[in-house]
Amino acid sequence: MSRNMHKYEELTPYEFNREKERASIVYVAAGPLEYHEECNVLGIDPCKGYQWCLDAAEITGGIVFPMLPVAPAGAYPSWSREKIQSYYSAPLFEKDYKKGVGIYPGVFFSREVCRAIYLELLEAFALEMKFKLCVFVGSHGPAGTMLKKIVSEFENADSAKTAEGQNKNVGDFCGMRVMAMNSSDFNRDIISDFYVKNNITDENYHGGLWETALNWAVNPEYFRPEYLDETKYPQHYGALKENHFEGSIRPCKSEYAKFTPEFAMEMHNTTVRRLADEVLNIYKSLK
Repeated sequence: MSRNMHKYEELTPYEFNREKERASIVYVAAGPLEYHEECNVLGIDPCKGYQWCLDAAEITGGIVFPMLPVAPAGAYPSWSREKIQSYYSAPLFEKDYKKGVGIYPGVFFSREVCRAIYLELLEAFALEMKFKLCVFVGSHGPAGTMLKKIVSEFENADSAKTAEGQNKNVGDFCGMRVMAMNSSDFNRDIISDFYVKNNITDENYHGGLWETALNWAVNPEYFRPEYLDETKYPQHYGALKENHFEGSIRPCKSEYAKFTPEFAMEMHNTTVRRLADEVLNIYKSLK
């Protein structure tokens, strides 16, 4: 089997140094193993970010750190260790799917641990490896938010807009430029247009169509809609409704029925192309 010469773990030291000389860029993607309804694999968050990094590196050059399944839960400043422990064995959804509190079968880490790991990785990349640019993808909402908050504390921090109008945070850390992004920074317009055209009421349902489409684009086998059939398969947190209802925070079966491979690949390819363009723009400014 041939190696991917952008994968950190598949390079020899000599090859690592040669690739870093060609493009002193390191990519890393962080996301948790998390429940995204019965139809999606648990690694949807780290897998999609990791694949974006690999595909972007094919365009820009650089080295991609192994997939990092370490991310916090909850809105910023995210959950503490004690809060995570308090939700063990709790139901994921309560009161007719209008409240979410559970974790199973996901794995999250406290905000303190995540911040320490992210910072120590950046220190290794900057101080030991001496990369010129780190692209840190938080392909999970709380991870992306945390990374952008961290970068906002750096020298010359700039919370700017991409060409598509989405936020990106860039700053200087120990002599290395760092760019932080999240899952929708380079594709929000694609999502919004598709949802309007297909009369899908809300973009923000966790594990809904847009996340599922990005999941499928990594590997079509990662999306298994047949597992939504409650008559054949056990449902961890109750069967999904056919249609949305007021107050629900879950997607619905009719939403998934509007999935198309074309939408999935447009989102994936657009995300990779725009990400690579932004990386090249930043990297060229460093030379």
